Amino acid sequence: MHCKQRILGLLLVVLNLAFLTQSAAAASASGTVAVTATTTASVSLTFVSDGAGISLGGSGTSAATVAFGSVQAYGGSVPSGVTKTLNGTTDWSLSTPIDVVVQVANQSSSDYTLTAALQNADSTNTWQLATTSLSTTPATLTSTGAYGSTPYTLKLTIPFSAAAGSISNTINFTATAN
Repeated sequence: MHCKQRILGLLLVVLNLAFLTQSAAAASASGTVAVTATTTASVSLTFVSDGAGISLGGSGTSAATVAFGSVQAYGGSVPSGVTKTLNGTTDWSLSTPIDVVVQVANQSSSDYTLTAALQNADSTNTWQLATTSLSTTPATLTSTGAYGSTPYTLKLTIPFSAAAGSISNTINFTATAN
């Protein structure tokens, strides 16, 4: 009798293993997904408020603004981060540093060329970035710019002979990977 119980127990174990094996070998399907992409070289140009300069509108974007507000040669005040300079009896200027950030992706460029130009001609005022005078013709600010953030001082010079009123222009920048 004891032998029959062992045989019956062994038979139950074998049947259980058979059912488990069938469950583990259930039907399945497989598939694939093909992925393709074509990368292209790109350059990013953004403007960031310099810690020592005026707070830019749109800081961190490629379309920032510098708003000096209502200013005057004699008296008054200028925004934080702006320097007002009187130049004898001929003109006065407002200056502030701004940070130009140029980044590159998916190309082996070690540096870049940066140009800037006024959108509209200004026959009254003088516009400069660092020591470079601006006009509607692109001027090279650097031909070997290091990627990352570079401060440039924006200087607007206003003659004493100019009539009081609004001054507005846009500086167009172009960064080209070398």
